Amino acid sequence: MASKPIPCGPCIEGKVNTKADIWCYNCDEGLCSSCSGHHRRSKGTRDHKIIDIKSYKLSVQVIETQCDKHGQRLNLYCPSHLMPCCDQCISKSHSKCTGIKSLASVVEKTKIKKSKESVEKEINSILQLLGKIVNNKSQNIKRGEQ
Repeated sequence: MASKPIPCGPCIEGKVNTKADIWCYNCDEGLCSSCSGHHRRSKGTRDHKIIDIKSYKLSVQVIETQCDKHGQRLNLYCPSHLMPCCDQCISKSHSKCTGIKSLASVVEKTKIKKSKESVEKEINSILQLLGKIVNNKSQNIKRGEQ
């Protein structure tokens, strides 16, 4: 089974279909060679975590969506064992576990948490940049007064 190529996110926004060469975990999208060059040089994105798209595809293929014991879809999450489960797993192996949740809700909360962390990181980066700008302006004013 041939895997479908991952498109470049910025190119898709510009209505151009280009194959991604790298994956940016911070932006959560693929980038072609041209866009990745800009991405690496841009102040806001140069410290992002990127990997080769082939490595990303391999890690995505490892994620299982079906229970290997029962062949059912993994749709529940056991917080006691920190693992996804199917309906049969819950009834047979996790009946005494508490706090069973839907896997979709756990994934969504994780995405929200990661988004929050990413926003906080960006805000801190902007605050540092603003601090540098204020410092430079103050130095310029002092030099101008002298």
